[in-house]
Amino acid sequence: MYYFSGWAYKFLHFFEKITWRAADGIIAISWEMANYIKMESGRGVQVVLDPVDSKDFPLHAAKNEGSVMFHGVLTRNKNVDILLDAAKRLPDVPFVIIGDGPDRARLQAKATGNVTFKAWMPFKSIHRHIATCAIGVALRSDNPGNEYVVTSPFLQYGIMGKPCLVTRRKVFGDYEWQFSGVDELVEKIKILFDRPEEGLKLQKYIL
Repeated sequence: MYYFSGWAYKFLHFFEKITWRAADGIIAISWEMANYIKMESGRGVQVVLDPVDSKDFPLHAAKNEGSVMFHGVLTRNKNVDILLDAAKRLPDVPFVIIGDGPDRARLQAKATGNVTFKAWMPFKSIHRHIATCAIGVALRSDNPGNEYVVTSPFLQYGIMGKPCLVTRRKVFGDYEWQFSGVDELVEKIKILFDRPEEGLKLQKYIL
């Protein structure tokens, strides 16, 4: 459902609701998702929040290289284009994109010179790269299926004390560092470079 919107989403969601009603039990990964399923299906829903283990993301004194970082699978569902558009407007800021996927070649062809692409990294190595960035960005495309999903990178940047910008979604409620378009993304990147303490606030919230 994360890849569809419009009539395609509505058509598939019809069958999704049938599945919810027929299931023996339902577990949602956010309270917002649980409330939505309850409303749509009339069923009781348990909640198990997305986890992040601090043992996998140890704090260490790596040099902050002042970069804006994204990591994840490179598919259109992640809407990495908006990060490349921001990089074009901030030519003096280094951007780092870690990951691989079917959209990588297209994204690399579009990227400006201040964007560095790094290949897929083992999960156990990601914390070393997060440690060197100044700001993390957790991306999802704008469709109904993504409204209720907290992406793992948001938790990973946060637990390492890094500010994290996220695409605006219902699941994030009144979290301040959300954005809806490239203008807002660029503006908030500029602000967060002067407010690294926002990462420590996020870390405290997650822990």
